[in-house]
Amino acid sequence: MPSLPFYSRYTRGLHLRAELLNNVFTAVVGLAITIARKTLGASDDWITILTTAGPAANLTAIFWANAMEGRAKRPFILGAAVLGRLSLAFMAFAVEPPLFVLLCCLYFLSEPAFIPAQNALLQANYLPSIRGRVFGGITGVARIAYLVTALAAGWVLDHDGDAYRWMLPVAGVIGTAAYFQYARIRVRRWDAPETVKERGVVDALRGFLRILREDREFDRFERNFMLYGIAFMMVMPIHIYLLIDVLEMSYTQVTWCSMILLQVVIVIGSRTAGRLLDRLGPCRLAAIAFAALVGYLGLLACAAVTRSVPLAFAGFGMFGIGMAGVNSAWSLGAMRFAGDRDASGYMGAHVACVGVRGLFGPAIGNAIFLAVEGPWLGLPGYGMMTVYVVAAILMAAAAIEMFRQGRRTEGTPAAGSAAQEPAALARG
Repeated sequence: MPSLPFYSRYTRGLHLRAELLNNVFTAVVGLAITIARKTLGASDDWITILTTAGPAANLTAIFWANAMEGRAKRPFILGAAVLGRLSLAFMAFAVEPPLFVLLCCLYFLSEPAFIPAQNALLQANYLPSIRGRVFGGITGVARIAYLVTALAAGWVLDHDGDAYRWMLPVAGVIGTAAYFQYARIRVRRWDAPETVKERGVVDALRGFLRILREDREFDRFERNFMLYGIAFMMVMPIHIYLLIDVLEMSYTQVTWCSMILLQVVIVIGSRTAGRLLDRLGPCRLAAIAFAALVGYLGLLACAAVTRSVPLAFAGFGMFGIGMAGVNSAWSLGAMRFAGDRDASGYMGAHVACVGVRGLFGPAIGNAIFLAVEGPWLGLPGYGMMTVYVVAAILMAAAAIEMFRQGRRTEGTPAAGSAAQEPAALARG
C-alpha cells in the first residue's frame, strides 16, 4: 500500500491505540451473557432480554446522529464513555440477574452515541480509497489484544465464577480510556453540512426516513442487511443454550469456541476483507460474507442435533470467515453511500436499522425454539436445529439480493477518492 497521507498517519496512531484498549474491554464484556447463564443462573427470559437489549438499543442511533450532525463529535464520545462504561463499576454489587442485566442495558444504550461519531471521524480523516485497508489492518492488530484478554478472562472465571465482580469494573475503566483516545482525534476541515436548527424526536425520525427515501440504493442496502440481521439475531439466544445447556461447555471452552477461534479467523481475514471492500465495494463483499454465514448456520444445526463439540467449533470457525467480511462491509458501507456528505446521518440510519431487527430477532428465535420443543409441536431436541435452518434460509436470501445489488451498482470507485489532505486541524 502506498505511503499514507499525513492526516491519515496521524489518525491511524490514535485509532490503533483506541482499538487496542477497546478490544480488551469488549473481550471481557463479551462474556456477560455467559456469566449471566452460567454463574448467575439467569432464566431464558433474562437471556432473551440481554440478547435483545443490545441490538434494540441501536434504535437510539437516529436520535444521536441527528443531534451530532454538523457538530463536534467529542462531547458525544465522552458522554458515551461515562454513561455506559464507567457505570460498569457497579457490577461489583451485581450478584443477582436484575442488577446485572440493568447495568448491561445501560452500557448497550450508550454505545449507539459513539458509532455515528466514530464513522464521522474516520470519514473525514481517511480518504475513501484507503479506508478499507486501514480499517482492516487496525482491526486485525487490535484483535490480538482481544484474543489474549478473552483467553485470560475465561481461565479466571473457570477458577472463580465470581471474578466478574472485579473484572467488569476494570474493563469499564479500560473501555472509557479507549473512548478518550478517540476523543483526542482532531478532525480535518471539510465541507460538512450546516448544523440543523431543530433536533427533536420528530426531526430525527424524519431525517431517518428522508435518507432512506432519497437514497434508494442505500435503502436497498439496508433492506438486504435486514434479512441478514434477522437471521443473525434469531440465533443469539440459541447459541447460549447450545454451548452451555446442551454441550455443557466450561468458561474456557466457551471462550475458545465462540471468542478465540472466531476472532482468530476474523484477524486472519480482516486485511483481505478490507482489500476486497476497496476493490469490490460493500454490496459484493457482503454477499460473499453472507454466503459463508449460511455454512456456519448449517454446521451449528448439525451440532445441535448430534451434540457434537467439534461441529460447534467448525461452525464458529465458519462464522469468523463470514464476519471478517461483514465487519468491513457493515462498518464502512454507510460511509460509501454518504459520499461527501456527513456520514453521521447515514450511520445513524444504518445503526438504527440494527435496532429495528434487534427488537424482534432474538424473540422470534426464542419463540420458534419454544414452539418446537414445547407442547405445541412436541419435538424435543429439534428446536435449536429448526431455528438455525430458518436463519440459514434468510441468510441465503440476503446473499442473493446483496449480490444482485452489487452487480448493478458497484462498477465505479468510491466517490471522493481524489480528495486532498488539508493542512488545518479542527477539533471534533
